[in-house]
Amino acid sequence: MKKIFLTLILSLLLAGCGASNTNTDKLMNEEEKGNEAPVVVRVGLTGSDSKVWTHVKEEAAKENIDIQLVFFDSYPLPNAALASGEIEMNAFQHYTYLNTEIEQHGYKISVIGETIFAPLGLYSKQLKGIEELQDGATIVIPDDVTNGGRALLLLQENGLITVDPAAGKAPTIKDIENPRNFKILELAATNIPASLEEVPLAAINSGVARDAGFIPTQDSIVLEKAQPGENPYINIIAVRTEDKDNEIYKRIVEIYQTDKTKEIIDEDSKGSSIPVW
Repeated sequence: MKKIFLTLILSLLLAGCGASNTNTDKLMNEEEKGNEAPVVVRVGLTGSDSKVWTHVKEEAAKENIDIQLVFFDSYPLPNAALASGEIEMNAFQHYTYLNTEIEQHGYKISVIGETIFAPLGLYSKQLKGIEELQDGATIVIPDDVTNGGRALLLLQENGLITVDPAAGKAPTIKDIENPRNFKILELAATNIPASLEEVPLAAINSGVARDAGFIPTQDSIVLEKAQPGENPYINIIAVRTEDKDNEIYKRIVEIYQTDKTKEIIDEDSKGSSIPVW
């Protein structure tokens, strides 16, 4: 009888030790999982701040994704940085700009998500309307091919110049007729707002205008209209083509494309940036 009693006690003790070891192993696994280093993803942007991407960064952190925002002051830089491996993603450009960069530089970059349509506008501190612009006046446009071409098309829409249709979506100054002899000056996009102290009219991208303190829907004297159907000026999230199926990067796009992000875009841009998902 004593043997049976002792055997029973020993069995219970061993079972207790086994359960204890199992629980300990479970806790250790959870701790190890919690201590995993976050996945770092560097995202290239233009400007100096982004409420939208700050929100995405905070949400991604909850899933152990450490988004590091890298700001550039010139449009050609984020794609060069992406292609060279200095960053993993960028979100600053539209389809037309990316396609032009790929054609010019041979970048192997692919789109994995769409973000907003940000209309380009004509701004002035001297004029109340486009009809007040004098012959021979200086007009400033972005110095990159695609946004410069976009600005020229906007000038044509408002009767200031004529663009050769053969130039397509990315015309240059060589492709225009300028009977009113405007002096068209090309500057880096981020430097254009400051030029309004000296020139009567400038074409400014929506994001750059917002960074400079303008509200595009209120402060522009002309604002680009969204084109029906496929729009080559929809902004995108891009990665190296070899990474286009990366699940972490796809997850970041999903975190971006939420109703909460739409709210932040509307509030931050005063309705001048239009979410497209």
